[in-house]
Amino acid sequence: MGREFRFVHCSDIHLLSLQGTGPHRFLNKRFTGGANLLLKRRKGHDAALFDRIVEHAKRLEVDRLVVTGDVTNLALQSEFELVRRKFDGAGLPITVIPGNHDTYTRGSAKKRRFESFMSQHMEGERLDENFYPFAWTNAHLALVGVSTAIPTRPLSAVGAVGDEQLQRLDSLLAELESRGLQRIVLIHHPVAEGFAKPGHELLDLEAFGQVIARRGAELILHGHEHVLLDYALPGPKAEVPVHGIGSGTSMSVRPGRRASFSHYTVDDDGISREVWLFDGQDFRPVTAAAAE
Repeated sequence: MGREFRFVHCSDIHLLSLQGTGPHRFLNKRFTGGANLLLKRRKGHDAALFDRIVEHAKRLEVDRLVVTGDVTNLALQSEFELVRRKFDGAGLPITVIPGNHDTYTRGSAKKRRFESFMSQHMEGERLDENFYPFAWTNAHLALVGVSTAIPTRPLSAVGAVGDEQLQRLDSLLAELESRGLQRIVLIHHPVAEGFAKPGHELLDLEAFGQVIARRGAELILHGHEHVLLDYALPGPKAEVPVHGIGSGTSMSVRPGRRASFSHYTVDDDGISREVWLFDGQDFRPVTAAAAE
């Protein structure tokens, strides 16, 4: 491979801004989401922790920051404006995919608000005019962005890839493998049974698993559950490791649910990971056992 490639993975940063948002914006699913935000989520996240992650990523001299969705709370334009300012001012390349909170309402999905504000951070190869999946590539590596973000009813946080996107993903993974690239799939929802709470599941995880079983990948990264997860999916030659990361801005002190990010190194020997946890003052690297 030559030189190694290093990146930081974080997720579920839930940056909040209600600036200029009128009450009429809450006359939909946001009514329940807004109540939850005021009563619980707003106190459970500290946006300053995302700034800390960016600072650490730059100190680690990584090549890229990867964010696997839920960059907002309610998919408001004011929130996306804040996220774009944060991303554009980060001082390092970013690849991002959407989460369920980023298509919180049918209106935000129909207007493709996420793609409108985040398109410069989703650059990559595509098979056709469809936005997903996409693949950011260099000479040795592909970051494959998949969307599971769909608008849902109140109190639901399910996701779906969809048949058409799955077909494109199948073709894209095969094409990237033919070029000898190490393929890292980015997705928001957990991709196996038992890792998502009821009402939080990936609806077509079996179909997604069939694509991975047929085409393989070198790594799958996700967020969504705000907890550190480590499991695997069957691949055509070997198991494909799956890593879930906790919320990057969580203020929880519960084991496995503290704010976290992962630092990855990709080289000729494969892919290695170092987990960093927030200890109340700063993010620090920990052993795998201590991260649980």
